[in-house]
Amino acid sequence: MFSCGCRFDEVPLEDDWTDGDQWDAEPHGVDSNGMPTELRRVGDDDVIIHYVDIPETDITVHKGIRVTTPLRTVIDLASDLEPAELDDVVRECLERGLFTLDQAWERLARPDMADYPGAEGLRRHLRAGS
Repeated sequence: MFSCGCRFDEVPLEDDWTDGDQWDAEPHGVDSNGMPTELRRVGDDDVIIHYVDIPETDITVHKGIRVTTPLRTVIDLASDLEPAELDDVVRECLERGLFTLDQAWERLARPDMADYPGAEGLRRHLRAGS
């Protein structure tokens, strides 16, 4: 489970997973990147849904579900994580080959990341020598 409470891999996928009767929604607020969130109940699990427009290049498919790429996920989490936690996450992603430093810097240089809090957090971390 991520620090934001997202539990994509832990929620069982069923044919009627998005059936209206299974979703109990209530407003939650705004995440550390300034994006709206919503707390939803799926069965016995609480799931925080983050609403943000992101480019298709930041989307991948995992077990048939559209999710953000590992790099985009790290960018989104960077403003929430303590430096040691972010270091662990970045190091594991690099070791597992989920993205490279060159790919991270390339993505962070794109215009939509100019003022994005998570992107700035990851930039600072990478400059510090991750």
